[in-house]
Amino acid sequence: MRLIHSLRGELLLWLGAPLLLLWGLSVYTHYQSALQAANQAYDRSLLASARTVAERLVVRQRHLEVDVPWVVLDSFERNMNDQLFYQVISPEGKTLSGYPDLPLLPRNAPLSEVYPALVHFYDARYRRQPIRIAALWQPVSEEGVEGMALVLVAETLNSRHAFAESLLRTALVSQSFLVLMTLLLASLLLRKVLRPLRRLSRIMLRRAPGELTPLPSLLPWSELQPLIVAFNRHLERLRGLLARQERFSADVAHQLRTPLTILKTQVAVALSSDDPRQWRESLQGMRHTLDDTVQLTDRLLQLAQIKARHGEDKPFSRVNLSAIVQQACFSGYPAARHKQIDLGFEGDEAASVEGDALLLAELCANLLDNAIKYTPDGGTVTARLHGRLLEIEDSGPGIAEDQQQQALQPFGRLDHASQPGVGIGLALVKDICAWHGARLRLDRSPQLGGLRVRVSFP
Repeated sequence: MRLIHSLRGELLLWLGAPLLLLWGLSVYTHYQSALQAANQAYDRSLLASARTVAERLVVRQRHLEVDVPWVVLDSFERNMNDQLFYQVISPEGKTLSGYPDLPLLPRNAPLSEVYPALVHFYDARYRRQPIRIAALWQPVSEEGVEGMALVLVAETLNSRHAFAESLLRTALVSQSFLVLMTLLLASLLLRKVLRPLRRLSRIMLRRAPGELTPLPSLLPWSELQPLIVAFNRHLERLRGLLARQERFSADVAHQLRTPLTILKTQVAVALSSDDPRQWRESLQGMRHTLDDTVQLTDRLLQLAQIKARHGEDKPFSRVNLSAIVQQACFSGYPAARHKQIDLGFEGDEAASVEGDALLLAELCANLLDNAIKYTPDGGTVTARLHGRLLEIEDSGPGIAEDQQQQALQPFGRLDHASQPGVGIGLALVKDICAWHGARLRLDRSPQLGGLRVRVSFP
């Protein structure tokens, strides 16, 4: 059963079954051809015997006679396997010589295709054995005797069958050898073809769990090269994914270590002082540190959830993007009022897209939070919505073109950034856009001079 479910067994089965069928058909046709050839060869000899007997017909004193010595018949017997019989019948229907009980010519017997002139060949049974009979009509017209004499010469079929079986054995041996050689060569070829695959399997089994180096090109066939190429590309993508995860984990550990170190320092300062005011200042500092840590943890969880959901089915629904943007503006209004920033909303009041309402709300909140945070006091922040295009621009310092990609990376804090933060907001926005199939673009605002973020939804 293992052989049948293997590639070699399946190939041998699909190749061997038709070969065996063709082998049987070839042997049968060879036997029929051999039998036909034997009949033609022996019928020719049988006809020669009949003509020899016909030549012995003579007319004596107005009587038809035949003189067939046994030595004449013996000369036509090729071996001791067959027996020869004959019968000569006069035009009047009387047996002149031979075996009088030989089976007569059946009615409507067809003429021979090889010897069509007054010769009939037919099969019969005589003395409980099959025989082949040649019936030759011999015209007689001498001394008042006129008519057609019938000469019957018959022989048993042992030599014919022996000749056909000999040809059959030859065909059987040759065809069987051909089939066996074909299957053997197919098996050897398949073994040679599968050898590189076995080597590749052994290499994969010996690999360490974390080894992601490309596979060697062990398969010399062009049909299997795309498999190696696709697998190596998959390994390359996997290496990139693991590298990003390792970098992200290292950045997370670094970012969490900083507030925890500050918190530990603040606790130490509070414990080393007996002044209640120092305790209060330390507690307020600890509260701010904990707020930043909670914010960092929330952003990290959101970023991890979005990355983990890549490749899954997106349970999107039709959401009112305009209402989400306006709600984000209302939520950011206290912070904007504290810095005397002119925060406004412009555009379509009924724009809707296919997406996740919570993630879109987080996108808008992050963009507005960054815009308000980096806009100087008395500046302007505007959220603008035109159909499926969301724009948020500010009058802050903006981001240089050569630093935009760095700003979109997790913990990508710019050198000139003066405001506190963890550098995850824009990275989270980037992942949310990718999750929704939206295009994210950063450039300089032509109206306010600061940063303009454009999100185009599909």
